[in-house]
Amino acid sequence: MHKHLLSISIILFLLSSNLLAQNSVKPWMGVHIEESKTQGVLIQKSVQGTPAFKAGLKSGDIVLRVDKTEVNSPKALIKAVTSKGVGHKVEITFLRNNKKQSATLKLEAMPGMLELAKRNLLNRPLPDLKFDNINPSGKKDFKISKDKPKIIEFWATWCGACLQAHPIINKFMQKNNDKIQFISVSTERTIKIKKFLKRKSTEIQKDIIYINDEKSELDDTFFVPALPMFFVVDKNNSIKHITIGTGENLDEVFKIALNLSEEK
Repeated sequence: MHKHLLSISIILFLLSSNLLAQNSVKPWMGVHIEESKTQGVLIQKSVQGTPAFKAGLKSGDIVLRVDKTEVNSPKALIKAVTSKGVGHKVEITFLRNNKKQSATLKLEAMPGMLELAKRNLLNRPLPDLKFDNINPSGKKDFKISKDKPKIIEFWATWCGACLQAHPIINKFMQKNNDKIQFISVSTERTIKIKKFLKRKSTEIQKDIIYINDEKSELDDTFFVPALPMFFVVDKNNSIKHITIGTGENLDEVFKIALNLSEEK
């Protein structure tokens, strides 16, 4: 399971199944939340396209009430939301810059995380990737290719499926590095990734770009729920395919990327 599912920071689109009947549909607001230092519940981030985002809630807002129910912890906010159910409108009372405000939103069914990524990223421009390159070659910077499709992989050294996929990826890139740019992203500590890459140096295709995302900024931007996750980007930097896993899914990633490389 992806590490963010076990994060101390509670995320409303990962609502606890203990609060609902197992077969019921989970409602969501679509915000990352955490304990507030003063009162209410702090919104870390409002996810684009969700009920919270549409209602104008944003990072830094402090939720005080859901309808008439006061919420003083993430657990209380989750309970208040799940008690209403999908399709219900709720009034959110919150603080913004120490001023009390309110917004009404309609709760939606919680989508799968892969569906969420597709909803927000497919056929849209590739987000900024200005992060440190930790490639074994020693190059500090890299540029997004303007004449090649890109494959972006999210992985980790502890991910067994990722490690099984790497020899296949390396073999593919040995044959196609002139056609495809491959970028690997990990949220692990840079020193840990570098040690891993050093141990595997003889197996790594030199043109693969490894970048560090220790603060999980890219991980959040790309809505990564599990590893490995792959994104295929065309020559115009538009995301054209998103998938999770290896096997036939990885074969499809390669096929789509090669097809895009032949487009003019």
